[in-house]
Amino acid sequence: MPKLFQGGFRHIFRGLVLTACILALATGAFTAMDKGTAPDFSLPDVLSGKEHSLSQYKGKVVMINFFTFFCMPCREEMPDLNAIYKEMQGKGFQTLGIALSSDPVQIRFLVKQMGLNYPVLNGNDKVSKDYGNVEVVPTTFIIDKQGNIAHKILGTRKKEEFVKMIQGLL
Repeated sequence: MPKLFQGGFRHIFRGLVLTACILALATGAFTAMDKGTAPDFSLPDVLSGKEHSLSQYKGKVVMINFFTFFCMPCREEMPDLNAIYKEMQGKGFQTLGIALSSDPVQIRFLVKQMGLNYPVLNGNDKVSKDYGNVEVVPTTFIIDKQGNIAHKILGTRKKEEFVKMIQGLL
């Protein structure tokens, strides 16, 4: 292999990763939805069809996790989100998953396959726009008991990090 190309792929890969990180940070840094009142929505549950709205959970801390079917990091964090939901559900806490740009049939399969206990809702362009044009997934919002955005998290986090943010609001 010519000397010019030695290590070239490694540099290209590093450059791509760096670019992706910069774009993710820039997207999060300049959205209008970092703080303030969380927009209400009414979306159907992918399994039951029952409508869920953010306002019905007023008085609870709510974690809203935006994801897509094809997002592997989203799938990797779902077991932790499910564990948090099961552990904190009776303590004034609710988790809601919102699937974006995904086929509802695929999402139903995913919810069943992953054994998710929290409601997973079929999202739309409006809810994405209302939450600052969600472009990076996963994106998670933690809403306080008064309905205000307390935390906006781009990308995945460990269970312990989520728990620390949530417990500070309960």
